[in-house]
Amino acid sequence: MLSLGKIDHIHIRVKDVAVALKWYQRVLGLAPDARYKTDGAHNNAMLANASGNVRLAISEDADAAPSDAQGAVAFVVGGQDFLEWIDRLAVERVTNREGQTIARDSVHDHRFFCALSFVDPFGNPYEIVSYDHTWLVGKLKLGGQLAV
Repeated sequence: MLSLGKIDHIHIRVKDVAVALKWYQRVLGLAPDARYKTDGAHNNAMLANASGNVRLAISEDADAAPSDAQGAVAFVVGGQDFLEWIDRLAVERVTNREGQTIARDSVHDHRFFCALSFVDPFGNPYEIVSYDHTWLVGKLKLGGQLAV
């Protein structure tokens, strides 16, 4: 049976690639992948994490506007990393869709996983999720409330 291997990269539209490059490198630790060169006709970049298993293609589009119907790109991490991501996003003053700065009370408890939703400077939505649910509920004192 024909099947897909894995996701190679996700395309993200932004209004300013230079601003996006700085934010994605500083906040998410993604750096330009030197294997991908631009031809000068398009202002874009391929970003990757250190292991190369997460790649985002950042493309400049002056008309880029996030849609409320647009889904989020979700990254999965372990429980301890999840806690560290909360703190990192808080230090960077990253916000959610409602404009609230990310903090430990921003975590959504989905009963078998925890999620943290945020946006880049252009409104593109992201999530960091962890399936270390029981451990995180204890650490964050979530009380088992289901997020909607």
